Amino acid sequence: MRRPSSWAQIVLLSIIPLYGTLVALDPSRPPIPRLVPDWVADGVGLVFVASLIATIPAGIRCARRDALTFALFAPGIATLLAALTGFDPLFSVALSLLVLGGGPVALGLARDIDASTARACVRAFLASGLASALLALILVALRRPAALYAYDNGRAVGTFINPNELAVYTLFGLGVAVPLAFASRGRDRLAVAAAIVFAVTLGATFSRWGVFSAVCGVAAYAILTRARVLLVAAVALAVAGLALNAVAGAQHHNPRDTEARVVAWEAGLTTFARFPLLGVGPIAFGRTYDELRPPDAPGPRTPVAFDPHSLPISFAAEGGILAVVTLVVSLTIVLRTIVAAARSSSRLARALAMGVVAATFALLVDSTINTIILFFAMILQVVPLSLGVSRTDAL
Repeated sequence: MRRPSSWAQIVLLSIIPLYGTLVALDPSRPPIPRLVPDWVADGVGLVFVASLIATIPAGIRCARRDALTFALFAPGIATLLAALTGFDPLFSVALSLLVLGGGPVALGLARDIDASTARACVRAFLASGLASALLALILVALRRPAALYAYDNGRAVGTFINPNELAVYTLFGLGVAVPLAFASRGRDRLAVAAAIVFAVTLGATFSRWGVFSAVCGVAAYAILTRARVLLVAAVALAVAGLALNAVAGAQHHNPRDTEARVVAWEAGLTTFARFPLLGVGPIAFGRTYDELRPPDAPGPRTPVAFDPHSLPISFAAEGGILAVVTLVVSLTIVLRTIVAAARSSSRLARALAMGVVAATFALLVDSTINTIILFFAMILQVVPLSLGVSRTDAL
């Protein structure tokens, strides 16, 4: 019989596609048309918080005085320090506590789950991802909701905040589904179906940088597994992505988006220069944007005013040098631990671990020009799950 913490892990991995709906709870949210009413977002938020709380005992139980425990708790601590000294302490502290709560989630996945729960977590992630990707494709095919379809220029978005968020989610989904589909020689039908639908959905987001990030992820997987044929696949994927963009991609992008990113980067770097140690606080970029933006930049109610549109710049501007250093050190520790654990794992577990490492690399590439709200969900849930699978040889 599974413990409450095990059920909570499964639920948290299942509702990752719904995290984008929580933007409706942000009083200073950008003017994005809503897909769901506020009461649905409230319900998702309550389930999320309750599940986080349920994992705390497991996290405490398997905490150690070691590098992995430090790596999984450090991002939350750095975020909390920035929140306490930032310009929006109430909302920033609430957010940082959620990030800090990701530490027990991650440790529980890495060290506490049994083989049955590890398998269930992988299946839950793939099944919910498959469902959310199919929904995104259906909505964009029907052009519904009309306001959301128009806002995103006909790009697939589904339950996510924007098409780039969906693209990053499919990148991680592909990092899990494709290795399992190939390592099982097609016997894992859920992984095969998810891989196909994730690939189609990535194309439907028309995320040019997302396709480039996918190429980088495939190349990373090829290097990790010493599979030269995958390098050829990466080149083929790059050519297909260029062709897709040339034929249809340009029709789904507003030329002003590129200019807006440059403005956001400039404002983010200026913010970091003014507040280099701890930044302005998580999600507080919009509080200082109007004062620090370039003179010819869009006003404070435009989407560009809400984040620097680059995860490294966002960490620097909102968390300062402490957040940037913490992020680099933590990721290095976690990824090295995964690679080391995978060496003694079964073939399927090793394939999953290498796929997750490659997906993380793709995520980091994509986030250089995008601010990814799902970053902590992937790093503190999907990435540690690969350690749990390796430890239990669940696959």
